[in-house]
Amino acid sequence: MSEEVGEERLKKLAMVKSYLERRIGELSSEVEALRLLVSIVDEQLAAKSFKTVETIKKEEKPKTVEVMKKEERPKELGAVRNLRGKSGNLLGMLTVTPDEIRLTVNPELHITSDMRPFSSFLIKKVLDAMVKVDKESVEAGKLEPSKELSYDIVYEGEEVREIIVRNYRDDVRLREVVNSIRWALDTISSSQR
Repeated sequence: MSEEVGEERLKKLAMVKSYLERRIGELSSEVEALRLLVSIVDEQLAAKSFKTVETIKKEEKPKTVEVMKKEERPKELGAVRNLRGKSGNLLGMLTVTPDEIRLTVNPELHITSDMRPFSSFLIKKVLDAMVKVDKESVEAGKLEPSKELSYDIVYEGEEVREIIVRNYRDDVRLREVVNSIRWALDTISSSQR
């Protein structure tokens, strides 16, 4: 009697295994299709986000040179654009507003906070250094406390999902932060290939 129960159990386990293998195959195909769709969307975003040199030259008209006031910002603020590495690989989606730089990191990079140069360069030498300078300016009365630079790193498990920098205040810092993020993520991405 127990031999029959054992055989019946083995048959059920074999059926479960067969079902699980079939589902894994189906889900793998679905993941592959989703990855393809993401890459197509990325290409479309890249194509729509940047103008070619020829397009810019056609649109150029003679204009008077004006000095930009410190508070003025480029017109593309708030637009979401791809942040790409030297080889064209997608590092993340970047949004810049007058008060905030937000980068949603490409999850395929698998960036963790302990990776170099993420921690050693981007966090310690760039962002922490800017925070320190602003803190000293606040203490010296040269900067309002609400205007000092701050940042957050958003994690999903161990991996970095977002980098948010607030109160960058001027275009020089904007460029420095974006270029530093690009360099750090691109360096990590290149070392993973």
